Amino acid sequence: MESLRILLESDMTNSARLTATADVLCLLGAIVCVLSALVHWRAAKQEPTAGSALLHRAPILLTWAALVVMSFAVGWRWIEVNHFPSQTMSEVLTMFTTALLVSMVVLKPALGLSKRGHGWAILEDVLVMSVLVGVWATHAHVRTLSTAQRDLPPALQSYWFAPHLSCLIFSYATMAVAAVMCLVYFVTRFWTGVFRGGWSKTSQWIVLAGLLLVPFAQVVTIPMFVLAGLVFAVLHFSGRMPATDTVKRLETSFEEVSFRAFAVGFPFLTAGLWMGAFWAQEAWANYWGWDSKENSALITWLVYVIYIHMRLLGGYRGEKAMSVLVAGALSVFLTFQIFGYLPDSQKSLHRYTDDGVQPQEGMQGGAPQNQDQARAEPSTR
Repeated sequence: MESLRILLESDMTNSARLTATADVLCLLGAIVCVLSALVHWRAAKQEPTAGSALLHRAPILLTWAALVVMSFAVGWRWIEVNHFPSQTMSEVLTMFTTALLVSMVVLKPALGLSKRGHGWAILEDVLVMSVLVGVWATHAHVRTLSTAQRDLPPALQSYWFAPHLSCLIFSYATMAVAAVMCLVYFVTRFWTGVFRGGWSKTSQWIVLAGLLLVPFAQVVTIPMFVLAGLVFAVLHFSGRMPATDTVKRLETSFEEVSFRAFAVGFPFLTAGLWMGAFWAQEAWANYWGWDSKENSALITWLVYVIYIHMRLLGGYRGEKAMSVLVAGALSVFLTFQIFGYLPDSQKSLHRYTDDGVQPQEGMQGGAPQNQDQARAEPSTR
């Protein structure tokens, strides 16, 4: 196992060792989630298992343990590079996984799924398992990136750097949790439609194509899609397929849970945009420079604003509202990961996270001292 190998290597940094330790805890937590879900399934069939209370608490306890270790990993990385560790893509993704763990420990009591019964407790175990596996898989990707120390450019040496990045990364992590719930929603609709014939074949294949095209499909979407298919197949052929009304209530609850997760993350996304605008005003006397990543982040925010209006003012529920929420998640992924590959991003101020990219001289200036310089500054960016 890669994580264990890193732990045994003598030339690894302290932050890398701590990250590898968190990976081991995440894998253990994922295994415990499966065991806990099986126990809940047996309990739902009136087959209570003795001593299961500790087992049900174990996933979130291991999540907390992984979060504590990752917090130390971020702290060590801060010491190693001598600045807030969110300059390179490897550092940003490490911050993202830490925020993902924070989101899970915050959302678990807020959602209160386990209090609704054993069926909901199974869903909670699946959600926690998805987060833990996602953290582990992201760290596996981080190890393919450059982890070399890079000095912080003058343009990033601001007190706005840490809070701006922290708010955005936490919002992205929370929106990722909401996206997982959307995935569960559409997977449920797909397989119930397959075994009940409630959907047209065209609709089924559209959903299937959409699921497979979701980013990180090989890590999250495809495994969840296949696992859900196996579960629904067993239920169908054993004659225990849930009734139509039960499935509809389940889908309604999925939507409620995804909205609660969204409601936690959206204020942080908004705060991150505002902080970026204030930072730009101090640095370049311009709240909004129409930088390509600024525009991409604004589009993401507007997609979520549309979701709010559709759900709260338009009364949209179900497939329509969840589709917009998925569109927001795809926009987040575009802004967060695909942005650096877009043509217009090559001259962006926000490419500090790309490996091998050195900031241009025009990106490093301080705040303009007069109106002429303020007008000239955007052309140098």
